[in-house]
Parts: sequence; C-alpha cells; structure tokens
Amino acid sequence: MMFFLAVFIGVVCAAFFYCQAFKSGLARKRWAFAGLIMGPAVWPMFCMQKRMKINKLFGFNYLIFRA
Repeated sequence: MMFFLAVFIGVVCAAFFYCQAFKSGLARKRWAFAGLIMGPAVWPMFCMQKRMKINKLFGFNYLIFRA
C-alpha cells in the first residue's frame, strides 16, 4: 500500500513540476524527472532555479511586478 502511495505522489509531483517548468521556461523533462524521483522535496530547488533565471535575464537591480 505504501509503495502505491509513493508512486502516486511521485507521478503527481512529476506532472506538477512539468507544468511549472513549462510555465517558467525551464527544462521540462529534467524537472519532471526530479519530481518523480524526489517528490515535493524538489520545490526549494525549483524556486531557486526560477529566481536565478529571472536574475540572469533582468539583473539584480530591477523590480519585477507580478499579478
């Protein structure tokens, strides 16, 4: 029973990270695989990668408004 729960959580996380990576312009397959293997523990790394990409594109001195 626990195995099926772990597989289900991995698949859900893989789909979630795939969609979020697609929306953010990051590598979709890489983040989906990381979500499948590590589950929700990937979230801090994903947020940091998004932040690093935004800082690389716009720099540190720009304010970015998000709705």
